[in-house]
Amino acid sequence: MGVWNRASASAERDKVEMDLSTPEGTNELISYLVVRFVLVMLAVMLTESLVVWFEGRCLLPLLRGMASGLNASLPQNASSLGALLRWFGLLVGSIVQGNYLQTLGLARGSLIVLLTLLMLAMLVLAPLYGALMYARMVVRRVRALQERRERELAQIDQQRSQFMTDIAHDLRTPLMAISGMAHAIADDVVRDDAQRAEYLQSICDKTDKMSGLVSSVFEYAKLGSGSYTLERERIDLPQLLLREAAVAYEDIEAAGMHLSVEVPEDPCPVFADDVQLGRVVANLLVNAVRHNQPGTEIALLLVREAGVAYVVVADTGVPITDDPASLFQPFSRGDAARVSSGGSGLGLSICKRIADLHGYDLTLAQPYGRFAKAFALRCVVVG
Repeated sequence: MGVWNRASASAERDKVEMDLSTPEGTNELISYLVVRFVLVMLAVMLTESLVVWFEGRCLLPLLRGMASGLNASLPQNASSLGALLRWFGLLVGSIVQGNYLQTLGLARGSLIVLLTLLMLAMLVLAPLYGALMYARMVVRRVRALQERRERELAQIDQQRSQFMTDIAHDLRTPLMAISGMAHAIADDVVRDDAQRAEYLQSICDKTDKMSGLVSSVFEYAKLGSGSYTLERERIDLPQLLLREAAVAYEDIEAAGMHLSVEVPEDPCPVFADDVQLGRVVANLLVNAVRHNQPGTEIALLLVREAGVAYVVVADTGVPITDDPASLFQPFSRGDAARVSSGGSGLGLSICKRIADLHGYDLTLAQPYGRFAKAFALRCVVVG
């Protein structure tokens, strides 16, 4: 289970990083800004302390020494910058009144002015530079978030367009076949009763497939709407798994496969929607049947760890060669072997959405022990 723990943590970080509309994403941005602000303030305070120490040790004694020969002498308590500024005001006032100093005194006074301005600039420079640096950090971060948001919106638009294209494609093919066979029967082109019955059966099969596709699309859209809420309650996970295994057993045996169930009967309570969580398990079992050959062993396992439980649907069939992350995208059927086996391509997407609504993680591991692959749903156990 260590692989799934690392994968879950990585997926959670990616989720926070990608979706800034969530509270976690907002907290991540606030944390970034606060930490940078504190670091900048500490740097400014440290720099200011060094500047004040340097001015007090070096520049102020030099300034007092330079001003000692002027008519307007420094006050006795001119050991601080405030006292020095008051003295400088008196010096400027005496110059305005026409009490001019000699050339040497004027030159010395000019140096005093320049040195005073330098000291003031040194005191102002650190906060100003810190403010500019923090502003640059904020602007850079906001620009990065805007660019990422634009990429997300572009990806959403592309997925929406692809979603509609896939729906149209999956509906158009059976509709054209149904239309052709229906017109053939209506135009009395098919005269043989056996062939007519074959056409009617094919029409029924294709309408059933279309009905299933429409139901899957509706379910997927409903789960993705912001208004949908789970009906969560305290349920016993082993009982749910045994129930779904009993329902799927006949179909698995009919497909020439073998179902093994390793679910401890000890209570394992979770706070979840019983219907939706059961749909996840059922879809994973159907997915294993649909995309494997006869003779495959399908296993339904329940593995408990501290505070969590893993619902595992594993099989000994063919590994998935495509990118595992793409399997949870709408209308994705994975590699060519999976495409040929049919299905709407929405089963795993629905499972993923239900898992996300619960706050659970759904991941793929291959191989898994003696099995070629396994889908694992990580559930939080309640006390």
